[in-house]
Amino acid sequence: MREEPQRIAGRLEGTLRIPDTTPTATLVIAHPLPTHGGTMRNPLMATLARAAADRGWYALRFNFRGVGASAGEWSGGREEHTDLADAVAHARGIAPQLPLGVVGFSFGARMLARWLEQGGRPDAFVLMGLPLRSATGGLEEPVRIPPGAVVVNGQNDEFASPAELRRSYPDARVIEVPDTDHFFAGKRDEVARIVMDQLALAVP
Repeated sequence: MREEPQRIAGRLEGTLRIPDTTPTATLVIAHPLPTHGGTMRNPLMATLARAAADRGWYALRFNFRGVGASAGEWSGGREEHTDLADAVAHARGIAPQLPLGVVGFSFGARMLARWLEQGGRPDAFVLMGLPLRSATGGLEEPVRIPPGAVVVNGQNDEFASPAELRRSYPDARVIEVPDTDHFFAGKRDEVARIVMDQLALAVP
């Protein structure tokens, strides 16, 4: 597999992982909170990209506005869902004939939920580490997620336990990863496999 740099919508930095086999799907990956060091180079994001390429899928990672070589300024989460929309449009332009999945982690999961609320229509999606509390411990403004949405959180997630998520989103399918925290410490490969298995239910 190999990586190719991407420029998305003329303003966002991205990187495309290309599998060794003929691609059968495309996955867009949205990174965690930029103000706490989140970028497309986050180790968990890289693990997800590798796992997707191992499945024979393109994997497009990107930096939200103001992160890395992406233009613009951090909007506090008000506008970043439009960055995800541009990344999805870019991915569809690369392979318009292929099914498309999206996965977002933490802040990226919140932006994925907002994009879905604004009419985003992937073939499959997974919300990872979806937070109910902010990095400072305060309650986050709740995001709406579609019925049946797949949410993957660590058993000991400090920003939203699986039990809290089930109470907040009774129509979601919450998958608990045992013995790990918000960042899936020690479980990156396991959680990547879980996420890919869930996406594979809808994409080949």
